[in-house]
Amino acid sequence: MRLWLPALAAACIAGSLMPPPWALGCALALAAAARCGRRTILFALAIALAVSAFDTAWRDPAARTLPQGLVTVSGIAVEAPEGEHTTFTLARTAYGTLEVRARGEVRAAERVTVRGRLLRSARMRTRGITALLDGRVVAREQGRGATATAARIRAWARTRLAVLPQPAAALLDGALVGERGALDGGMATAFSETGTTHVLVTAGLHLGAFAALLLVTCEAFGAGRIAASLLALCGVALFVVLSGVHLPAVRAGIMSACALIARASGRAALGPEAIAVAAIAVTLWEPWSVGGASFLLSFSCVGAIALFASPIARRLERLQLPHLLREGISLTLATQIGVWPLQAAFFLQLAPYAPLANALVVPMVAPALGFGMLTLANPLFAPLAALACGWILGAVRAISALPYAHLVATPPPWWAIAAYDGAALWLGLRGTRAALACVIAAAALCLWPPRFGETGTHIVALDVGQGQAIVVLSRGHATMVDGAPAQQGARTLVPFLVRAGIHRVDALVVSHPHQDHFAGFSAVMDALRVDDLIDGGWPSHGAFAALLRDTESARVPIAHLRAGAAWRTGDAEVTILAPFAQPLRDTHDDVDNDSLIVRVRTAGCTALVMGDAESEEERALIDAYRADELRADVLVVGHHGSGYSSSAAFLAVVRPRVAIASVGIHNPYGLPSPQALTRLRAAGARVLLTSRDGTITLDAARACAARTSPVT
Repeated sequence: MRLWLPALAAACIAGSLMPPPWALGCALALAAAARCGRRTILFALAIALAVSAFDTAWRDPAARTLPQGLVTVSGIAVEAPEGEHTTFTLARTAYGTLEVRARGEVRAAERVTVRGRLLRSARMRTRGITALLDGRVVAREQGRGATATAARIRAWARTRLAVLPQPAAALLDGALVGERGALDGGMATAFSETGTTHVLVTAGLHLGAFAALLLVTCEAFGAGRIAASLLALCGVALFVVLSGVHLPAVRAGIMSACALIARASGRAALGPEAIAVAAIAVTLWEPWSVGGASFLLSFSCVGAIALFASPIARRLERLQLPHLLREGISLTLATQIGVWPLQAAFFLQLAPYAPLANALVVPMVAPALGFGMLTLANPLFAPLAALACGWILGAVRAISALPYAHLVATPPPWWAIAAYDGAALWLGLRGTRAALACVIAAAALCLWPPRFGETGTHIVALDVGQGQAIVVLSRGHATMVDGAPAQQGARTLVPFLVRAGIHRVDALVVSHPHQDHFAGFSAVMDALRVDDLIDGGWPSHGAFAALLRDTESARVPIAHLRAGAAWRTGDAEVTILAPFAQPLRDTHDDVDNDSLIVRVRTAGCTALVMGDAESEEERALIDAYRADELRADVLVVGHHGSGYSSSAAFLAVVRPRVAIASVGIHNPYGLPSPQALTRLRAAGARVLLTSRDGTITLDAARACAARTSPVT
């Protein structure tokens, strides 16, 4: 009987992940088998599969039909955007919950009307977001209803917490009201590198600490086990609502409720039945979240605690440590056993000091929450809240500064993680040496995953907003032409390379010294090994001088190259066609017209990457090379499709089948220009824009066939 609930949980999860026809087919097969064998559990599994499949098809945001063209959408802004051009969440709309990227001022709890287009994104699905609404704000008014009231309470709480110094206020913004607030990038990176990001957003740790505080308080006032558990349950529900009903908080609330009900009934709070009931409830409540990072991390964490916390604590008894310290260490180690492969898969990093960081940080979460709540009532408690937060922030800063605090990890494939989880389950249940050997072998597969199918060559135009980054991938090698704006380095460039299995880059090429083409390279050199940084030997000043200093600090050789230089990246030949020894002068823009122009040639595809070159440098190319040397299947157009680039004469020589313009949506320059687009289409090129088509991948083995990704 102990297997009933775990089996039903597995059936619900499978039903939410399978396509509905497959799920219904499996349910019918189970029902038929149950009818022949008279097994009640098979009927139950069939019902669970069918119910989960119908629930997913009915409530999944991806199942909603979205209109084409411009729409007008109204809803409640559940949080205020940090700036005029940042995104915010719009709830209670006709299309579910939307993420909005719109021009115009917005405040939390307002009823906002936005005119724009709906863009679906698969990556938003696991957050319960139906689509991205891109447009402009056309109306605002005071919001009404429970959602607006909760948003106003959160805004009030953030105002009350503003008496705390930063970043303590930002830390409690995340812990109490579910918003990261003004936490600066360096501090957020430190939390990521130490494996303590779960402290920043309302989730299982905070709800567990809050429930523990309520239980202790209720029992101190004489409440019994059942009464204290039920009161804590009510408090957890209120906390989830006031924190914004974000998916991590809802999931953690359901799991906390199951644990409290189990405690009230005299059962183990983290027993298999409680975990299974929580999994069923979360799957039916949030079918879109199954398979996402938050869902997998949550249940891997509690499952590992249930399996390994007690055995680790028993082994630590011989060290004669204080009880609370022993419990904290055992919980931290058990958690890391469960989640580290998933952290490598989703966040592309390993945090070697995560057990130490969590052992120091987690015990202070409850005091920080408690004093933070008291600060909401009376600012006199602010110094105590700042002290508790200061301990957390100081520990994270100190540990992130240790050597090798952050290791870049190639994401392990799903089958390696499944093998590790299966071996860990065997070890937790049986504790045999054979199980331990299997865990070690599976961990090795996760750390050094085998990679298949790396023989092809691809040219990728990354979606980096208003900037440019082109990657040439071939047989485990990579060259990157242009490095995007600074914020895209850690956000886009490094994750893309690591997911492609690249830990060493052949060359980083700066087409010209404008920040939107090189600033992200600093993050790449900080995270990965780089053989060379290539530029045109321009004068170093400002941000470009800073890049050269970062290059020297990373001990990366700098090569000043001009026309004629060439190297190989796997099967791809990379050649610099311009600029020439004598720079062009008195052009429309001498810096743009001194761009490194790169030709990438493989057996089945040729691409020209033009940097910010304009018509003057295009004319210099025509004069210096034969037409067959300039002919290309793909043209990454100069200057993001400026009206001064992609001249008719140049296009007549190159004759591209595909033209790519790397531009940001709503960029202030009006790029690409209508004139350039007209000339490109007149030349017979298929025009792709990163602002509309997202990241664009060209497959050299298929004659540069283009594949686009959703814009997010």
